[in-house]
Amino acid sequence: MNNEIVVYITTFTWILACLGIFSWVGIVFYLKSKWLPLIEDILEGGRRLYSLNIYLAGQGSLHYATVFLSKWHAGRMNMQEKRENVPKNAQRIFILSFFFFMANFVLFFSTSVLIVLIRKYS
Repeated sequence: MNNEIVVYITTFTWILACLGIFSWVGIVFYLKSKWLPLIEDILEGGRRLYSLNIYLAGQGSLHYATVFLSKWHAGRMNMQEKRENVPKNAQRIFILSFFFFMANFVLFFSTSVLIVLIRKYS
C-alpha cells in the first residue's frame, strides 16, 4: 500500500475521532442537564458529585454507564437494587454514551498505531 494512502487514512481517522469526542462532550452536556441530577437522586441518595461541572459530568456518565452495564459493578458499589428504579431510556443513553466514548478512544489509539507503523515501514 502506498504511504500516501495510509497518511490519508490516518488523517481521516484522526478527524473522525476529534469529531466524535466533540459529539461525546455534547452528549455529556445533555446528560448533565437532564439525567444526571435524577440519577444522582436515585442512586446516590441526593448527593451531588458528578453534576457539579462538565469535567465531573463526563466521569459520572462513564461511571453510571458501568453501573448500568454490569451487575458486578453495581453490586460492588451497593447500587444493585437502586439501579432498577432508574428509567430504562436513561440507562440506554448512559450506555450509548459509554460505547461512543470507547469507540472514539479506539479511533485515537488506532491513529497513533498507524503513525508508528508509517514511521517504521517507510
